[in-house]
Amino acid sequence: MLITAPTQQQLIERADRYIALHFRDPLRMPELAHHCHVSVRTLQNLFVRLRGESPLKALRRYRLRQLHAQVAARPQLPLRQHYGQCGLIGSAADRALFLEIYGSSVREHQLASRNRLAPQRPLGRGATAQAA
Repeated sequence: MLITAPTQQQLIERADRYIALHFRDPLRMPELAHHCHVSVRTLQNLFVRLRGESPLKALRRYRLRQLHAQVAARPQLPLRQHYGQCGLIGSAADRALFLEIYGSSVREHQLASRNRLAPQRPLGRGATAQAA
């Protein structure tokens, strides 16, 4: 039986699956590279070549996507709790990349999500709705 080496794309997909399963953990590049059966340098080069970013930035992006979804679903929870559940610490780099990706800060996203999920108050007697 002939065993073929995985393609570069398959290695990236393997790394993506591992990240999806372990994003909450303090994931290190040697661990990720070991899972993919390549060196750290090879993994870094693959990510930069195929994704245009390092594996660490891809991990941070994945964590921020999870943060965005969690805050939208449960905006009443403290942001610190959301950050922890996503493997983040809420660093300036995390906040800056969130702003770059989503166009708003995490706090603004939380407030907008709270407003979106808040029950609509009935208008008072004699009040009319304002045209938007």
